[in-house]
Amino acid sequence: MALGVAADVDAAPGTECPGPALDFVALAPALWLIPARGDKADGDNRGQVVNLLLARQGGRLWLLGAGPSPAFGRALACQAHLRLGLAVSEVAIPRARAELALGAAGLPAARLYATAAVRAAMRRQCAVCEQRLRDQLGEAAADLGAAPVRMPERLLTGTQGRWGPFAWRQIALGGSVTTVWRHQGADVVAAWGLMWPGQPPDGRDSGIVRLVAVGPLWLHGAGSATRFIGEQGPPAGLDEARRQAAYWAWMWQEAQAAVARGENPGAAPPPPVAAWGLHERHALNWQRAWRQAEDEFLAGAPRR
Repeated sequence: MALGVAADVDAAPGTECPGPALDFVALAPALWLIPARGDKADGDNRGQVVNLLLARQGGRLWLLGAGPSPAFGRALACQAHLRLGLAVSEVAIPRARAELALGAAGLPAARLYATAAVRAAMRRQCAVCEQRLRDQLGEAAADLGAAPVRMPERLLTGTQGRWGPFAWRQIALGGSVTTVWRHQGADVVAAWGLMWPGQPPDGRDSGIVRLVAVGPLWLHGAGSATRFIGEQGPPAGLDEARRQAAYWAWMWQEAQAAVARGENPGAAPPPPVAAWGLHERHALNWQRAWRQAEDEFLAGAPRR
């Protein structure tokens, strides 16, 4: 579906972009959130289930995350150009997830970056993740085309550094890796794979012990004015970020205690944020935590 240009966009009459129509939520004068539309990819949201960040600096647009498909990437490129008068020229993939990465193929003129660890994870996982996303999208899988995977050509070296207006730090999660980004001018931190404001965080593909340990890393330097962008959900403050990090410490303690008592996994205990107990992710997190605590317990048990 072609979309007319919004009323506040300075563009030639009749200029149109492909859909879906995207929201550009201003977080600061040169920083925008492109919000996720749903928890799980399906034909209605066309896989747009991860927040993206777009920044302007030095006459260029810097995009964190590329979206779920080449079709989405083309829509984003067109709409960003019409709204902001600049082409998206720099794109970075924060972590290896199809819904964050496959849009890059629709931005062929942009330079594509990732850390070596994220790129390696993409090489290992992309084929499986692409097929999973196709299955979830149904007829909308046509958005992916025949070859939706574009590997980053440029490496962010080391484990921390600067990229345009962002400072970044790579964080190993025990089975996966992510990068945390801070827009210092706006005091905004983006923590993909670590934070889901208003919901329990997701421990999939991560070590629970590692998630406990990295809390101080991604919260380092944050203050009362810092805003956090998670995988999904609206911007959140420091209190919510601390709740997200503290959840893992609480869960690990509960799992270790249950295993030490010789209990079976059973139902997940009520979390510190009561509403999170109603979310299916909490039960899955408990199963993972209990299994990892059992593995730790057995590894430390004396051999018979």
